[in-house]
Amino acid sequence: MRFQRLAVLTCAMGTLTVNINNTALNLALPSIRNELELDLSTMQWVSATYVLVLAALTMLGGALGDRFNKRTVLLVGLVIYTLGSVLGAMAPTGDVLVLSRVLAAIGAAVLVPVGLAVLRVLAQTPQQLASYMATWGLSVGLGMALGPVAGGMLTSLLGWRSFFIAMVLLGVVFFIAVSSFLPSLPGSKDRGIDLPSHFLLAVAMFAVTALFIEMESGVLGLVLVGLGALAALAAAFWLWMNRRARHPVVPPQAMTDRSFSTSMLIAFANYLCLGITLFVSALLLQDLMGIGPGAAGAVSIPLAAATAVGARWAGSATTTPAAKRVVRLAGTAIILGVVVVALGVVFLELRDATWVPLTAFILGTLLMGLGFGAANTPVNFLAMTSLPKGISGAAGSSASASRQLGQSVVSSGGCNTG
Repeated sequence: MRFQRLAVLTCAMGTLTVNINNTALNLALPSIRNELELDLSTMQWVSATYVLVLAALTMLGGALGDRFNKRTVLLVGLVIYTLGSVLGAMAPTGDVLVLSRVLAAIGAAVLVPVGLAVLRVLAQTPQQLASYMATWGLSVGLGMALGPVAGGMLTSLLGWRSFFIAMVLLGVVFFIAVSSFLPSLPGSKDRGIDLPSHFLLAVAMFAVTALFIEMESGVLGLVLVGLGALAALAAAFWLWMNRRARHPVVPPQAMTDRSFSTSMLIAFANYLCLGITLFVSALLLQDLMGIGPGAAGAVSIPLAAATAVGARWAGSATTTPAAKRVVRLAGTAIILGVVVVALGVVFLELRDATWVPLTAFILGTLLMGLGFGAANTPVNFLAMTSLPKGISGAAGSSASASRQLGQSVVSSGGCNTG
């Protein structure tokens, strides 16, 4: 039992690693720009490449976990991720730094979906699975809190390269934990990988993510139209091929399972709302309340703490009806949080008293954090229980891809949420 708990914590390190890498880098970008003398275009690629590649390869990462030994897939992914981070720490130019982000994202593409798949295989009962998903949600909150704080502190104290060194150390610790605590979990030889279908889906995910990111970058409208057309065509061809493939990327039963499709929609909406909350909240604190950027950046800490509490509470939902009730309560908490923050802004406009809207802001973001965390846990539970254990990688990668799409929409507004 002790080693099983260690195995669960090890898997949760996957989403912790991805969240920290996603949320911390933007705070180091100004220092990177100054030292490497980057132009705006290269800075955008440094910021966006990780998200683009991660979104494009997440489904393939889950498929690899279903086909091959899950522990081996995680170890190989960690080696690639760590090598990418080493390259980033040594990067002499912006182009090399972009390449390092590509390598890190290729490795990271297996961490979340295969980690979720391992938890699905280890769980013997719905109660165990719900508890594991709650631990997973705790690591999401911890990653949200540590990312901005660690990125800012490391860059300020030791320079931007220390961020990549920290990612190398995290990758090494993760590698040791996987080697020590995860059992060998062979995949199914009957579960093949349809590379043409995965390629089309990767193109569609890459194009739609790039479309969202480029919407605010000032590129020509023709480029946006081209990206939209590419995403639509690739998605249409993928749907056509997926229905006919011997080894479909998304199994046919998932296409018709209401719980699965609902969980994917909620995953997308939850990360979309979470990212918007972080982005808009920072603007409210600085522009309307006159709080400095350092204090405004710390907004992620109470929000992340509430997210962790919500995730832990939602772990008690061990049936599909209970999970759906939790999602409804989570949505109510998010809406109430938005209303409380909005009332605080209205009060600030009517009276010159900062403490009232600031109090409303803290209470509102705590409510929203509870809602975000509570929604994330049953989403994973519904996604993982809707499909058989043998294709748990496909279930985990679908949930991860939905969250990546929600995040990419926010990236177009200049905010990564992880």
